[in-house]
Amino acid sequence: MKLFKSYGILGINARNLLYIKPLNPAKAVKLADDKIKTKKFLETRGIPVPKLLKVIQNHEELEKLDFKTLPNAFALKPNSGFGGEGIIPIKSREDNDFISVSDKTYTKEMLYDQILDILDGRFSISNISDIAFFEQLIIPDKSLGKYSYSGLPDIRVIVYNMVPVMAMLRLPTKESNGKANLHQGACGVGLDLASGKATYIVKSNKIIDEIEGIGKLDDLKVPFWDEILLAASKIQMATNLGYLAVDMAIDKNSGPLLLEINARAGLGVQNANLAPLRKRLERIEGVKVGKPEKGVQIAKDMFGAGFEKKEQITVNKKIIGKEEDVEINIKNESHVLKAIIDPSHERSTLDIKIAEKLNLTKSTEYDDEKSTLKLKFTLKDKKIQTVVDVEKIQNEDFKMIIGERDLEGFLLDIKAKSSTTKKHQKAVIKKRKKNHFEIDEEITGIDNQIKLLFHLRPVNLEEERQKFFNNYTYNPQFIYPELRFNSDTLKQRLALIDNYEGVLGEIFEAKKQEIIKKINLLDHIGEESFTQKSIELFGSPDENLINECEKLLIESDKSYKKDADKIMISSDDAAKAFKKVFEEYGLKNWNVKIKDEMVTDCVAGKNNMLFVRKKATFSEHKIQKLIIHEIETHILTAENGKNQPFEIFNRGLANYLETQEGLAVYNVNEQLDKNISRSYKALALIIAIATAHQASFNQVFEKILSFGLSIEDSFRITLKVKRGLTDTSSKGAFTKDMMYYSGYKQIKEFIKNGGEMRDLYIGKFNLKDLDLIKKLEGLTDPKILPKWLR
Repeated sequence: MKLFKSYGILGINARNLLYIKPLNPAKAVKLADDKIKTKKFLETRGIPVPKLLKVIQNHEELEKLDFKTLPNAFALKPNSGFGGEGIIPIKSREDNDFISVSDKTYTKEMLYDQILDILDGRFSISNISDIAFFEQLIIPDKSLGKYSYSGLPDIRVIVYNMVPVMAMLRLPTKESNGKANLHQGACGVGLDLASGKATYIVKSNKIIDEIEGIGKLDDLKVPFWDEILLAASKIQMATNLGYLAVDMAIDKNSGPLLLEINARAGLGVQNANLAPLRKRLERIEGVKVGKPEKGVQIAKDMFGAGFEKKEQITVNKKIIGKEEDVEINIKNESHVLKAIIDPSHERSTLDIKIAEKLNLTKSTEYDDEKSTLKLKFTLKDKKIQTVVDVEKIQNEDFKMIIGERDLEGFLLDIKAKSSTTKKHQKAVIKKRKKNHFEIDEEITGIDNQIKLLFHLRPVNLEEERQKFFNNYTYNPQFIYPELRFNSDTLKQRLALIDNYEGVLGEIFEAKKQEIIKKINLLDHIGEESFTQKSIELFGSPDENLINECEKLLIESDKSYKKDADKIMISSDDAAKAFKKVFEEYGLKNWNVKIKDEMVTDCVAGKNNMLFVRKKATFSEHKIQKLIIHEIETHILTAENGKNQPFEIFNRGLANYLETQEGLAVYNVNEQLDKNISRSYKALALIIAIATAHQASFNQVFEKILSFGLSIEDSFRITLKVKRGLTDTSSKGAFTKDMMYYSGYKQIKEFIKNGGEMRDLYIGKFNLKDLDLIKKLEGLTDPKILPKWLR
């Protein structure tokens, strides 16, 4: 043990406890274990991967497989395999037989049995059922192929903190049957990180001078070395795996291609380099890297040949305290703001009131929907150009939070003297116990950071939409934005909020629990548990509701739907119509913005902005429905909520969505449709959610299409209930939109029993809480109501 400690050897237990467990989130590990998802995910982020030829997901698909349709060369692989087990690389075909790269003959019956073993989980990590897939066969580049006995040489790079810390080349041998696995007899060749040149050769845990039948490797140098290191660093940043191995190969035509990533990388790389891995990991722990290019440069500088003899790299960094003044220059005017330095925030934040005061929210650099702003500011004489979040900062002593992304080149010393003014320092020293208004601000501020629907909108929506419309059997593979908040930090902040007694205490506690459920939902995007997290937050339709909606949808007026969907108005003209309504209601603070990519055609945002999808078209009837739904329900309710003493009435109490969406559907039905069956999308969403629990994207689409809805409507409805999944061929649903119809029934029952519609415009809350909130002192009557309710 003392020996390991002295020389920095990394053992399996230390690897697991110090690096894998704390640094590799379960969600990221799950991605790494799924080769198909990993490659699709990384390919969209610029990482070159082999071409995927065919996927066999179950026994039924295997029975339908026509082996004649396979190319002459391919690699058959298990999706969740490990250690190279289960892979058969085929280089050619002779009549009905297939020839592997080691010249072994495989009949189609043998390949069939191999696929059957893969599906039954024989080669999977957890010994559970798996998926088989056929992939492009990589033909080794001659520069490396000449050192290998048949098979495919590959390069393994260990990455930590975005820095490649160690690498080796794995060469197949006769003993390993052409496979590049050290435990099967392949050779490991240490690589100098600065140049990619070979250093030492290890075989069966023993150092050798040369490879039998090949000779010495004195002239071996891996081509594309810089590209390989950069790709490895980019992969670590994209996958959120703090410690991983990246395996790449070099194809003679395509160059470097990703084979797989490994979240539980073996430790044989230490033997191949005659170097202790733990020592390298410890040297870069805590180093601020910022971007992959810098990670590669650090790797070359610190871990190139003879690095142990080098002195530690010293970086000239400015020391900053926990609180600093920053300077923003706008139109030759300088504005000094007090900022708190907080690396727990990934991105910096500017207080919304300051942004509005400086007219930054009206500039072209401001993104209304995302609440982000391109900003230049100066910290400790260093000019920084970045993108900041714009939202309310709860601590009134600070106007800006400087996040980790903008701290490159600085060293944070919490004991360092702050450069802020004495006036600012006195404000920090003064502490107060938070009152109910401050708790209200804290909770709504946290809720505002989550941006649920933003995080559930695929970033590749238009691309996948086009693929689907080219082939209606295709199941989209969605990619979602990285979370713009730290889940643990937000949960900790919620836990630290003082409990408050009475009616407000009940309201605050319920909202805290709802926020936690939202965070949990977003933490499980793309995972099997996503559906369950959605049900915990929004619920799921029961059998009675499903049957009721099916009956209404079947009986609905099909000709009505056809007339209502008649295209007449462009998005530009629709925007003009909405602006006119804003003027009629005196909503001078509201505006309309046309966006390129949206899941829905029109939606009211949180920043006094009504968003319209650029490619959407509208009938006159649809325009009227949207005015009632978005403006005369959601926006007027939000405006009345602003007049209440607590911000939570504008932001929304716990579970407010059911009442809000139900009220919108009810209003449209009463003022325009006069028949709930005409709200066919609300009905179809219930059926889509119920179907999606056990069906793929294209199956849900076909189901909705069978009720007579248009292709575009069927796609949009299916998209709504399948967002949150990455591979939409999987079963699972996002259940939020069941609330349109379930909420409608709630409102209808309320009015039937003598409820007062005006009460529902006090603010945004769930109808079940109406009696509770009426006990609050200081609530005001709604000041602005729909013209048909005045």
